[in-house]
Amino acid sequence: MKANIRVLVLGVGVAAMTAACQKSESPSPNAGSAAPAAASSDLHPPFGMLGSPLENVPVDSGGWGFGWALDDSGIASVTASFDGGPAAAAKTGDPFPGVKEAYPNFPDNDKAGFIFAIPKLSPGPHSVSVTIFAKDGGQMVLLRQFQAK
Repeated sequence: MKANIRVLVLGVGVAAMTAACQKSESPSPNAGSAAPAAASSDLHPPFGMLGSPLENVPVDSGGWGFGWALDDSGIASVTASFDGGPAAAAKTGDPFPGVKEAYPNFPDNDKAGFIFAIPKLSPGPHSVSVTIFAKDGGQMVLLRQFQAK
């Protein structure tokens, strides 16, 4: 099994969220440049996008977070951890608009979406760490700071 981890710190505004799906958060299908991430020995680590919560934007405590993930070997699982706490499994296998069209050669591109519960949190700043696990052992971590209402 490969031990590959990619870490991205994400800060995407609402207007830039769609553009980010094909720019800084995920490589384009013909990308030759590296995404802003830690070095990985996996030539094709998993990639994706965290659509919610957005960077430093207030969210309802007890609400939902979501995004999408792909890998050339397929996605094994996705987890979410808040404020460095224990990781909880996200629900995977949901459709996510535009992913299938943007990445037609990836397995399960028609069900790349994931969703996770945002626990009851005290009002104020918090963090979420979403880890994407590929079937070939590759990993990517999406980090986000947000505000709980």
